[in-house]
Amino acid sequence: LKAGEKLQCRVDGQLQAIAEDSALVRSFFRHPSVSYISDL
Repeated sequence: LKAGEKLQCRVDGQLQAIAEDSALVRSFFRHPSVSYISDL
C-alpha cells in the first residue's frame, strides 16, 4: 500500500480487475486442486 491508500479500496480494485479478466478466472478452475469442480 502507498502512503494514505486504504486497504479496502486496494482490495476492491484488485478484485474488479480479476473479475474483468475472464481468461484468468477460467485458469483458476484448471488447477488440479479444484479440477473436481468442472468434472460433470
